[in-house]
This record gives sequence, C-alpha cells and structure tokens, in this order.
Amino acid sequence: MYDKNKHNNVQHFINNALDNLELFKGSFTSHQFKPHFHESYTIIFMDYGIGDYSNDSSNFILSTGSILVFNPYEVHTGKPVKNSPWNFLTMYVPIGIMKKAMGTLNSPIELPVFKENIITNKVLFKKGKAVFPNLIYNQHHPKSEYLLMDFLKELIQRYAHTEINNEPISEKFIVAKQIKEYLHNHYLEEVSIHDLSNLTGISQYGLIKSFKQHYQLPPHQYLVNLRIEKAKKLLTERLSATEVAYQSGFFDQSHFTRHFKKIIGITPKQFANKVIT
Repeated sequence: MYDKNKHNNVQHFINNALDNLELFKGSFTSHQFKPHFHESYTIIFMDYGIGDYSNDSSNFILSTGSILVFNPYEVHTGKPVKNSPWNFLTMYVPIGIMKKAMGTLNSPIELPVFKENIITNKVLFKKGKAVFPNLIYNQHHPKSEYLLMDFLKELIQRYAHTEINNEPISEKFIVAKQIKEYLHNHYLEEVSIHDLSNLTGISQYGLIKSFKQHYQLPPHQYLVNLRIEKAKKLLTERLSATEVAYQSGFFDQSHFTRHFKKIIGITPKQFANKVIT
C-alpha cells in the first residue's frame, strides 16, 4: 500500500546565536499547506522540482533555482505540482535580524517590504543557499552572521521596497488593525466574533470582511495561526505537546496537533524531535 507520508520529509534547525532564526528543509510529494502566515520573513529556495504557491492576490509556480519571499504575516499556501517531488529550503528571518540588515543600508524605514514575491536570480540563489550549512553547523561562528547579512543586504537592495509609505490610512484598515492587536494581546483566551463586534462597534459580517481584506484570513483562522506561531517557539524549549497546547491557547492536545500539522506539515512531536539547536 502506498504511504504518502513516507514521501513527505522535513528537518528543522534553530540558530540560537541569531535570534532563533529558523531553517527548514522540506521534501514533499503530497502535502498541501493550508493558508497561513509566519511572524518572520519567509525566504524559500526551490532546490528541486516545481512548487505551486499563492498569496491573496497571485499564484506562483516556483521552479528549481528560484527564490520566493513572503513578508511577515503575509498569508500564503504551497503544494506540489501533480504529486511530483518538491524539495525546498526555507529561511525564516526574524524581524530583529532584518532590522539589523536594514540598519547598515541607511534606509528611512526600519523594515523592507517585498512587493514582488518571486525572484529569478541564480547567482543570488546560490549565495543564499550557501548560507544554510553555516547557519546550521557553525551557528556561533562570526562567519555565519556575516554570510547571512551579506545575502540579506543584497536581497533588500535589489528587490525590496525601502521608501516611506505615504498612502492615506482608511477607516477599514484602522478597524482591522484594532482587531489584529486585540488578537495578539488575547490569543490565550477564547475570542468570539461577538466579542470583536462589541469591541469595534461594527457588525460581525462587516468586521470579518474588513479584517480579511487586510490580513487575508478571517479573525478566527488568524487567531489559530497566531497560536501555532507561539507554539513553535515553545516546542523549541522542549515542553510537552500538552503543555505547549495549553500555553499557546488551544483547549486540548488533539485540537492543537490537528491545526499544527495542517499549517506546518508535521505533528508537534515530529517538529520538536527534528529541532537541532
């Protein structure tokens, strides 16, 4: 009998020396990632095969040798094409590290924004991919940070938007941001659409529409994803899945495990076992 899970393999690495920068090596033929986000910058290197990615506005077919970049909290999905092999490397760059890279470029803003997600630059691809073994196996060596910063600075200079955004802020964005901030401050609590409606003073339908327009997910799904991001950090501290579920806002372990696997691709236990620090 064909076991599709045998063809879905991942490894995680955490670099303690660089603000717990996360590295991910994935090989898939069947898993489809549900719409999700990360709190860090997501930089994907397609090492072999073809990946089918999308965000709220575009679909991307990523071929071998290409780079795909998503900004923090930018909702995206990923899946293989026709169940063919799909191998990739992903670097989750914390906001603090990206700020440090920006600080060397005399930019008027703290953080870059990547408006064009897909990058076809084989030289930069090779440069970025070469950073991985140093970040994994020589994480406390100064060379590792130098190579990472050198790659990030070139990525920012060539492909990021680094100017101040003077576009007017809409009323709908203010409401959506208010909801987002509330979810971040209350992710350990049970938050209902009724609660958010009372908070903002607008209808349940209106707040869901406004929030999804700006953050690509309805509030409840955003809250689940936020809890998964918190859980990933707790799992690196070697807590049990039950403890992590409770401390990240899930009401039971099975509920936590189901959502974790849909977003990350493996179970919390598998994630913890594959973390190398």
